[in-house]
Amino acid sequence: MLIPQWESKNLVFTEFLSDEAELAKSIFDSNSNVKEMDPTFREWPITEYEKLIAESNKSKLPDEQGAFYLRKISTKKGQVVGYIQLEFHAPSTGTLWLPMLTILPSFKGKGLGSEIVSSVITVACEYANLQNVALNVYAENISAFRFWYRQGFTQIRSFDKEIELGKEYNCLVLYRELKA
Repeated sequence: MLIPQWESKNLVFTEFLSDEAELAKSIFDSNSNVKEMDPTFREWPITEYEKLIAESNKSKLPDEQGAFYLRKISTKKGQVVGYIQLEFHAPSTGTLWLPMLTILPSFKGKGLGSEIVSSVITVACEYANLQNVALNVYAENISAFRFWYRQGFTQIRSFDKEIELGKEYNCLVLYRELKA
């Protein structure tokens, strides 16, 4: 099981409690302005967040394919910043997949995103044997693409067109190799 809590220089990463689905939803919904560029930022029912929290809190082994974790991110003063999702050994063994990083708009542009990514990768590598980290980003979401590129996600493994809700998007799968 991934450690339930850790700290970086300015942040605290913790599990969501089972009654914090509304909080998770409000963090996600605060980024609804991205909807036109990223089809994942649509309205999701509260039950989706309840499922994510329940799945995250299940006991798992470090080498378990697809082991999923959701971590709430707060300042050391207790202000909620956002959340990140981690999926181990997905889509393949040795890969950490980051399905979602969501930061409240008031905390963007302050360097916390870089701190989050660095801390998560460090802790994940202590937990499991990983060779690379991967995620998808939509080409239309230029600021997200630039952010991930600056974090070292410079390998494009696929570039596929997707049709979501009647609109065409260009989905990039980005990889970052980890040093041995």
